[in-house]
Amino acid sequence: MSLWKNLIFTAIAVAALLYLAGGAEAGWLIDHERFHVSVHGQLSCQNCHGHIVEKSRHPDPVDVNRSLTDFFEPEQCAGCHETVFEEIAEGSHAGQEVTIHEGFDVCIECHHPHYQAATSVETTAVNLNRPAAEKCSQCHDIQDELPDFSDEDQPCLQCHLGAAGDETRAEEQTIELCLHCHGSENRQADSFALIEEKHYAATPHADVECLVCHPQAAAFEHGNQEPGECSQCHQPHDEKMTHDLHTAVTCGACHLNKVTPQRDGASRRIGWRRPAKPDRISPVHQMQVPQKDESCRVCHAGGNAIGASAMLLPAKSVICMPCHAATLSVGDSVTVLSLVLFLAGMVATGSVWFAGGEQRLGSLAKLMRSVGCALGAVISNRLPAIVGSFLLDGLLQRRLYRISKERWLLHALIFFPFLFRFIWGLLALIASLYWPQWSGAWEMLDKNHPLTAFVFDFSGLLTIVGIIGMILRRVQRRSEVATSGLPRADWPAYALLGGIMIVGYLLEAMRMSMTGSPGGASYAFVGDAIGRLLTGYDLTGIYGYVWYLHAIFTGLFIVYLPFSRMLHMIMAPVVMAMNAADR
Repeated sequence: MSLWKNLIFTAIAVAALLYLAGGAEAGWLIDHERFHVSVHGQLSCQNCHGHIVEKSRHPDPVDVNRSLTDFFEPEQCAGCHETVFEEIAEGSHAGQEVTIHEGFDVCIECHHPHYQAATSVETTAVNLNRPAAEKCSQCHDIQDELPDFSDEDQPCLQCHLGAAGDETRAEEQTIELCLHCHGSENRQADSFALIEEKHYAATPHADVECLVCHPQAAAFEHGNQEPGECSQCHQPHDEKMTHDLHTAVTCGACHLNKVTPQRDGASRRIGWRRPAKPDRISPVHQMQVPQKDESCRVCHAGGNAIGASAMLLPAKSVICMPCHAATLSVGDSVTVLSLVLFLAGMVATGSVWFAGGEQRLGSLAKLMRSVGCALGAVISNRLPAIVGSFLLDGLLQRRLYRISKERWLLHALIFFPFLFRFIWGLLALIASLYWPQWSGAWEMLDKNHPLTAFVFDFSGLLTIVGIIGMILRRVQRRSEVATSGLPRADWPAYALLGGIMIVGYLLEAMRMSMTGSPGGASYAFVGDAIGRLLTGYDLTGIYGYVWYLHAIFTGLFIVYLPFSRMLHMIMAPVVMAMNAADR
């Protein structure tokens, strides 16, 4: 294990120990320094916990799942604080008027039994974060170390004294504390899971302290604890590995051994269910590294109950980037075939472009000259003019706006949503690869995030409006086009583009219907509305086919693009920038 991972694990474990020893009222670990300066700092453990020695079993697994207040009895405090209870009975406490129904019979709800500061001036203002020479001298001469506990308290301290500052002891203490109950030798008639120590030593997290992954384990209400976040040590997988961002899937559903994935009915997140083992030895710590396809089949199989596609689908590839936050992968057959035919089409189109001009030069020589001129322009003083023309005339379509505001609007409704989505997806991809610690990267990739869901649905709707507007304008002016000699409408391009958008919305609706619209997904208002109509249908089997239909429409559009009039949406900015370089 690398040094930096060791440092991270140690820091998290020490922080958990400090938290449970210091701030958590139900914690089982005691901060020696805070206890020393508290009002009870000079007492023995036996003064308040003497009854523990009478228990036949300690800790008792039945007790650890209870609340700390379940063990409290007012008599524990009344033995020393009898006058306080008399004052409460008379209607006052700490100089304040009280009523009997305010719950003053549970002292520990306000007063921490181990860290309650004394009322004396000397200790009230003690700041434990200050240097020892300052904080210790407020009460006594400076000592080299805190005074030790009495001999009768030593058995208690073996488990309950937090080892803050001593990493080796902290690790040993955590192991001893957890394995006291969860060790495989504990074969009593209990129901909690056990760990086989020898097998656990060979697991990937064998060198990681228990409190790193189970930060609330050393505390009461033990059975209701939430597991730690894997993201405190691990970054999420990028989409090239998982084929899609599995935001709603917990890490354990894929990486814990022999668990059963299941979807939570409330949050709609996919978690996991522990395996039932008669011998109670839990295999979950024997982490598994998912293997290609085989591991995915746990969820992605026919008849699954978690709303996953029965078909294993590839990652969104480079041909998806104009519309989606995709990857740079070129692995699936649709992408490979589409790109090969697209490049062939561009070569054919380019051969026509370079057929003109000086006849003594071949097409390759003209291409190289064009590349040389472009590079020369970039490093010349014409660069500002080139960039300005590219942005204003190419991307913002300033010239078209001056000619016809109606045509500009229709072009903008189609072009700008694609441009926006492409930039969004590119930024999200780069951020997820190079700045994975930034949460915004994963929010931009998450289809169920409210902002992402809304802007993608809204931008897609704008594109459909633009396509419909283009078609209506062409139909209304078809006689004018026939007499003026202008190019006819590019109906195949309209059909393919419209097919991509319509099938895309259907695909989104199916996904939302299958997964139950996890939080935030409803902001994708178009997909949500259609998805509600599909509720109750088993769509997991056909989802993959619709996905490939969407991909095929996209591939056909890309193949057709070199021969389509829509190619000018790509080439116009380039040509205008080149013209600006010549001026």
